[in-house]
Amino acid sequence: MLHIGKYQRLTAEKETEFGFFLSDGKNHRETVLLPKKFAPKEFATGDEIEVFLSLDSEDRPVATTQKPKAEIDTLARLRVKEITKIGAFLDWGLDKDLLLPFREQPVRVEAGKSYLVRLYLDQLTGRIVASRRLSRFYKGDVSELTLNREVKIIVWDKARLGYRVIVEDKYLGIIYDNELFRTLAPGDQLNGYVHAIRQEENRVDIRLRPDGFAGVTAYKPVIIDALEDANGFLPLNAKSSLAEINEYFNFSKRVFKQLIGMLYKERKIVISDDGIRLAEPKGSSNDGQHTV
Repeated sequence: MLHIGKYQRLTAEKETEFGFFLSDGKNHRETVLLPKKFAPKEFATGDEIEVFLSLDSEDRPVATTQKPKAEIDTLARLRVKEITKIGAFLDWGLDKDLLLPFREQPVRVEAGKSYLVRLYLDQLTGRIVASRRLSRFYKGDVSELTLNREVKIIVWDKARLGYRVIVEDKYLGIIYDNELFRTLAPGDQLNGYVHAIRQEENRVDIRLRPDGFAGVTAYKPVIIDALEDANGFLPLNAKSSLAEINEYFNFSKRVFKQLIGMLYKERKIVISDDGIRLAEPKGSSNDGQHTV
C-alpha cells in the first residue's frame, strides 16, 4: 500500500520515457511514478529505492528522492515563502511548496519568517498540508505524567506568560518566563521536567531543571558562562537586590545566593564587595574575597 506523506522503500516495476513506476512489491496494480530527474543514474527495473510520496500539481501521487524537512504527523519549523489568496506556502525541501491554509493559522503568518507547524493529510482533498493549530493534535491525558519526570519537549511558540511547548509528542505544556535561563525559539528541542500537572486544563508546567537541590546545581554553568561573557566580572553579590540579579539572570535571590556560595566553595569564583569574579588559576592570590 502506498502512503502519501511518508517515506517508503519501493521496487521499480517498469521503466518508461517519463521515469519508473514503483510498487511495494505486494500490490502490483498500485504504482507511483518516480520521474527520471529524481532517479539515480544506475537505477533499473527490479531495483529497490527509498522515496517520499506526495502529490504533483494535478494531485496525482508521485515519488521523489528529494528529502522533505518533515513527514505527515510530525513537526517542523518552516519558512514562509509567499502569501497567496488561499494561504501561505512554506519551504519544506521539495519542488512543490507546502500549503498552510488560512484556516490553520490562528494568527496570520508573515512572509520570510519561520514557524513551527504540524503536517497532516487533509481527508477531504488527500493533500499534505500544514497547521499551526497544534492543540488539537496533542490531547494526551496529563494524569499519565508524574512530577519531576524528565521529558522531551519541543518549543511551540511565545505565549503571554512564557512559551507553549509540546511534551513527549503527546501533551501540551508551558514554560513560564521566570523559569528561563536561556533563549528559546519555536522548534527548539530539549529536555525539561514536569513541575506541575494541571488536570483541569489538561496541560503541564515545565521547568528546564529538576526541582530541589539538584535543580539548583544545574544552574552553576549559567553563572560561569555569564562571567566569561562579561570578561570575568559581574557587579553582583549576596547583597544584590532581586532587580539587580534579574538584569542578568531569571533566578530568585535565594537561588542566586546558593549558586554563588557553591561556586565559591568550589573555588571557581571570588566574591568581593563590588561583585563576583572568575577565580584565577591556582597559585594566584585572591585578595578581597569574602564568604557569602
